[in-house]
Amino acid sequence: MRFRALVCGLAIAATAPAAAAQENYTQTRVLSLFNQLMDVGACESALPEARQLWRSREFREQLVIEDQQNFLGAVVQCAITLQDMDEAIEASNAGHDRRAPWADRARLELALSTENHGLSVEAFFDLARSDPKDFATMESYNAWGALRAAERIDGGEDTMLRMHEALRAANYAPREDFHDDFFRLAHARLLLERGRVDEARERMRGVLDPWAVLMVRINSLYDPLRGDADFERSLDIVASADAAVARARVAIAENPRQLGPVMQLSALLRYMGRSEEALALVDPVVSRALSADAAAHYDDLDAQLNWIVFTKADLLYDLGRNEEARTIYSEAMSANGVGSANITIMFAGMLNAEGRAADALQILSMLRPLPPSAEVWHQAERACAAHQVGDVAARDAALAIVQRDERLDMSSASHAYLCVGNIDAAAALMVRRLNDRVEREGALVALQLFQRMETRQMPMEVIELQRVAEVRDRPEVRAAAAAVGRIEQTPIYAY
Repeated sequence: MRFRALVCGLAIAATAPAAAAQENYTQTRVLSLFNQLMDVGACESALPEARQLWRSREFREQLVIEDQQNFLGAVVQCAITLQDMDEAIEASNAGHDRRAPWADRARLELALSTENHGLSVEAFFDLARSDPKDFATMESYNAWGALRAAERIDGGEDTMLRMHEALRAANYAPREDFHDDFFRLAHARLLLERGRVDEARERMRGVLDPWAVLMVRINSLYDPLRGDADFERSLDIVASADAAVARARVAIAENPRQLGPVMQLSALLRYMGRSEEALALVDPVVSRALSADAAAHYDDLDAQLNWIVFTKADLLYDLGRNEEARTIYSEAMSANGVGSANITIMFAGMLNAEGRAADALQILSMLRPLPPSAEVWHQAERACAAHQVGDVAARDAALAIVQRDERLDMSSASHAYLCVGNIDAAAALMVRRLNDRVEREGALVALQLFQRMETRQMPMEVIELQRVAEVRDRPEVRAAAAAVGRIEQTPIYAY
């Protein structure tokens, strides 16, 4: 979760015009508390009094609206620091009521972090109205998070369609991707489900990402688009990938201070089996991004530095340079604080794939408490590691959590079942995913016949891929896949 700074300061000054004694007292109290809230060391002791103050009549009546907005922003920042998300959300909602310029972005990020689906959707639309410029360039993980939140509430599909229409109206392009291929794909799917074929085909015009093209090829939902000869020619994955690579090179040239386009190009090269070329691209960029004068080179370090470092690690794994890759992950854990969820679980997954399960269990023990959806991911890796070291009790305890909550993260649940060798459970889950509108594309992708880097040295990963083949060959899985799509030999490399 990446919350941005919310406030700049209060307009209250020591030389404010004379006013009633009570008003002066309130302003003095607000200024003192504001300074404490903005001080990490004093914030915890100040928050209880601040919580009462901002709800008071004096606060509403005796402060100008700008000072109310900024004080509430300080409350939000302090509450986030203390992990008091209920207070942060309440104060953000109060900021929204006062039209604070930071409020709707904060409400969206807080709602997503707490899996408050209704507020996520509400804040998404509020941000579109209150700050169109910020809305048009918000990070893709916030836009996708809001769309996925909509899937989980009543009337979600209609709400998602309205959300996509809002993104299109804003000419939305994720600031870190520099294209909107996957938003176009998701929007087209919703349009097709409503029989709006021409609109869907137009929405797909210009989509180049090879994964997006693959999804159109393998999911029968998109078949109505394929009656058009020009559209059908656009589904050549290799040609689309080449065009996407060219687009990414242009993005790098036009945005030399951004890491995002570099990662985009690296990913495209990797998808097409060109990991060595991708590493040659990424390596000098990572060196500059980690240098003392990194800020002189790049503007998106806060958002992208970790991810481009992990990109390098993944490429090293592709090329069989596992020890170098592990060093990068270990250093990232140290730099970001032991227990950081994304880094820890990603690293554990790599260690499990290498067959270093004891190491995976060791780093998983460092995790802090997680939200339910992330906990499925965590427990899937824990089950995989425990199985490899022969700890049956730990494996079964982790699997019980995965099975109980698999609906929250079916991809991780599938990984857990495959890793422990439960082909029956993996096949049954695959059928459920294929029959589920939300999970279907992910399930179809998992069944495709991908290319594989021969230099990649991940023995447990190889075993899991063999088990995927067993699942794919089950008659019930083949029947479920054939009912909604197709399985193809694809030029894309999967890892």
